[in-house]
Amino acid sequence: MSDLTGFIERLPKSELHMHIEGSLEPELMFRLAARNGLTLPYPSIAALRQAYNFTRLQDFLDLYYRGMSVLRTEADFYDLTSAYLAKVQAQGVRHVEIFFDPQAHLERGIRWAP
Repeated sequence: MSDLTGFIERLPKSELHMHIEGSLEPELMFRLAARNGLTLPYPSIAALRQAYNFTRLQDFLDLYYRGMSVLRTEADFYDLTSAYLAKVQAQGVRHVEIFFDPQAHLERGIRWAP
């Protein structure tokens, strides 16, 4: 690791306007799908990870909404948020502005009580 890379990694960081659904990683997506009795259109975590190498906005959106489809319960949202916060803490992030997309979840029949 170069001195510059180490310096950057040690700097405190902030992440602004982060939609939590977009932080869903393949391993967690598979775990949540299994927990909720859902089947993903990917044969493996590796295949899903490969889908993250998108080049078009529509490919990103398709993956974003596919990931969103596994979020069904309060526990799912808790696990997603916990995984995200653990990851960014390890990266030196000290401030996050987390958003979520309630209208997309409501359209899917997921109930929300603020």
